[in-house]
Amino acid sequence: VARELSVDTDAWEDHARWWDGESRRAVEAMDVSEETLAGARGAFGKLGASTVGAAYAEVLMARREAGQRLGAYAQGVAEHIRRDVQGYTDVEAEAARTLSS
Repeated sequence: VARELSVDTDAWEDHARWWDGESRRAVEAMDVSEETLAGARGAFGKLGASTVGAAYAEVLMARREAGQRLGAYAQGVAEHIRRDVQGYTDVEAEAARTLSS
């Protein structure tokens, strides 16, 4: 008994677009402006600027970098989905050509 396998490419593209959105949302949610960093450095006065303020700014920069890494990861997932779906459809098309000749 032959079984048919089909991949819902539209559903997978929707899923890849969701990951695209997650990529943007991660970057935006964890972004820190230069003004915020400057404010963090100076938020604790002259004496605290080189200690607590510097440490606070460092944490905020790490937050920004984490958001960028999460965004890049999500974008990679979207690309992986598209690459795999394209690979499947290419193989399926080639198999159909082979069977019809």
